[in-house]
Order: sequence, then structure tokens, then C-alpha cells
Amino acid sequence: MDASRPWHGAVRDYPTQDPLASLEEFRARRARMQDTASGWPQPRIGFACLWEEVAERSWSYSAWNLRAALRLATDTTDIGVQIPHLTRTILQVIHARRRAGRLTSTWMYSRLTDAYIARALRRELSRNPAARRCDAVLTAFFQGDLAVLPVPFFVYTDVTWDTYATMTGGTGAGAALLSMTPSSVARRRERQLDIYQRATGIIAQSRWLARSLVEQTGIPPGKVHVVPPGISAGWAPADGNLAVGVPARQDRRQLPQRAAPRRRLLFVGSRDFAKKGGDLVLAALAVLRREHDPRITLTVAGPRTWPLPGAPPDGVRFLGCLPPHQVASLYDRHDLFVMPSRMEPFGKVFAEALARGLPCVARDAFAMPEIVTPGVSGALVSGDDEHELAATIAAALADDALYERCHERAAEIAEYFSWERTALQVCDAIAQAT
Repeated sequence: MDASRPWHGAVRDYPTQDPLASLEEFRARRARMQDTASGWPQPRIGFACLWEEVAERSWSYSAWNLRAALRLATDTTDIGVQIPHLTRTILQVIHARRRAGRLTSTWMYSRLTDAYIARALRRELSRNPAARRCDAVLTAFFQGDLAVLPVPFFVYTDVTWDTYATMTGGTGAGAALLSMTPSSVARRRERQLDIYQRATGIIAQSRWLARSLVEQTGIPPGKVHVVPPGISAGWAPADGNLAVGVPARQDRRQLPQRAAPRRRLLFVGSRDFAKKGGDLVLAALAVLRREHDPRITLTVAGPRTWPLPGAPPDGVRFLGCLPPHQVASLYDRHDLFVMPSRMEPFGKVFAEALARGLPCVARDAFAMPEIVTPGVSGALVSGDDEHELAATIAAALADDALYERCHERAAEIAEYFSWERTALQVCDAIAQAT
């Protein structure tokens, strides 16, 4: 493995395909389900998630939307856990530590939290009559290790401790980023492996993760299924609850044409700015404004505060943390989405941008090549060279054919990356194994 590019061995030479290659299969599956005379079987599912205090924000809105979609697709019972505020606070205080001069808490990865979640899930399974009638339980959690359950259960996840170590350059580096010790990460990894071995099936959000599950973690291939998630930004009805996916048919006339000259770049990264490649985008912007066009601008959304010392540089507009429906409106007001993420389990923001006809520049790593196809939906960069990124951005902005392709494909991208499709494929995976 190339030490300077820790993801290299887990991605290179791994075949990817354009996401729309699976669209017709989804349409046929949906048609069979809608034909009530076909008697298409649907499993009864218990849905288990560790809900955040604001439940719809859990797992960046993914858990909330997946549960809503499953409820439309099949008989679904919520058996999730929401830790009360006082209990959460106590756990945070118990596991508070000062590392590198700042106070952090690893309560989410503690044995106490694990025990609390496992006990709550088992209690719900035993006392909820609807849960006892389920064919299987689906656990949805951002690191895929919620608990071992005494019934058939499936795990839906975008990252594992093995892939996290790959993305960060090793167990030690990954532990430092999470303010954990290497021994604690090793314990989490062993616990996750035990859960996966006992699970009926593992549902990975990407082919990249599925390959890692088989080759790195040692899960039998027959237990691994691939079901990409839907997209969450921009569809919030009046009652405040996020809608399920996007409309199956999208009017191309409502999409912006983005005629030349194109100068408006967009970066959306809700977590660590450097992990998402934000510093690299700023460096590339400086090259672009100096060597190509001084009127090129960049909008940054996601971080709660400006993530670097000083004020945002010239040409940069910083919007802070925005709700999904406001992020969605940004896609229509920009010409190119740029996020060469150094650590990206999946990358739903790319699908969100493409669903509005906005081309993307991503990194040739992790699951990003499964969403962004060079020359068709955007471009990929290979490293951390701001000149390479600047040249890639400039070429994309000038490529009229690329914009035409993205405009023509937007409706089908939106249809494919819907939570409806995710829910139906999850039902299929569970039905096949139970």
C-alpha cells in the first residue's frame, strides 16, 4: 500500500460503475411491488437506531429518511433507542478526558453506552408485540456496531473500524483523530467483528465498503449486500418532517442551465474541514483567481464557524451550518461542486448535487468514484496538489458537454438516489436471507 495514499490499496483496481446502470432494475422492482396481483413478498422489519436528541438529524438525516421509506415499503416497527438528555450528560461527564489540551468525551464508544443500548433494544424486542412479529431487525448506525440481538438482524452502515483505519492511515492515526487510544479502537474493532459474525447480513452503502468487508474484515461474501443510500437535502414539507427521497420524475425545465462563463464553486462539508479537503479547495481557488479568472468565487457551507485562522479570504463566502433544505437551494445557484475529501465513507452530497444537474469534482478514492464518473458527471483528482485541482476545476467549468450531460441525467440521478429505492433494495436483501 502506498504510505502517502492510505486508501490506495482499498480502491485501486476495484471496478466501479455509473450509478444509473442499476436504475432499470430498480424500476422493474418497483413495478412488481406496485402490482398487487403479483403477491410480491415483503419482510416485516424492526428498525433499530440510536437516535440523536433531535431524532431527524441522526446519521445526517439518513436514519430518519430510511425509516420513513421502509414504512411506505413494508410493515416497519420502530425499536430504536433515544438516550435521555440527563443520561447522555452523565455518560459524557464520566468519559470526559483532556487530550492535546482540549476536553473531549469518548462516551459514544464506551462499554457503558454499549450496555445501555443493548439492554434498551432487547427490552423493546421483548415487550413490543409488533417487534416480536418482525422477520428481522435492521440496525442503522454510522459505524455499524449497535448491538448483537437475539433475533435475525441486519446491519446497514457506511463505514467500519477497518475502513476507518484505512482512511486515516492506520489504527494509531485513527485513534488520535477520535481522541481514543489504539487499544480502545482495537477493542471496538473486535466488538464490531463479533456483531458482524453473528448478524444475518451486512448491508453496505457502497461497493468499496463491501469489498473491504470481505477482504479486510473477513465477512463471507454471501452475507454482504450493497444498497446505496438516498439523498436528504431539500425535501422538507410543511410539517417539518423530511420527505422520502425525491420525486420519481423531475422537470428538466426547472433545473438551471448554467451557461458560460461559469465561476461559482460550492463546497459543503459538515464535519472536519481538512478531512473534506476544504484547505485544498481554498488553495486551488487562490491558483484559479491568480492564473485563470479573478472573478471565480467559492461558497463554503457546513462548518459552524470559519475553520481556519483569520477571516475568509477574498472570493470566499462562508455560510456556516445550514439545514438540508437550504443546502439544496445552493446547488441551483452554483456552477460546480468541489469536495476532494480525504476521508469519505460515501459522499451523499455528490449525489445531491448531481440530482440538480450540478457537476462535481471529487477524489479518486473510497466510494466517490461510484457516484462521480469522469467526463459524465464531473472529474476526479488523485492527490493533494492544488495546481492539479485548479486545472481540473478550470477544465470542468469550460466543458459545455459535461454540463449538458449532467442536465440530461439529473432526473434519473434523483430517481435512483431516492430513499424509496434504498428501502426496496433493503427489503430485497432481508427477504433473500430470511
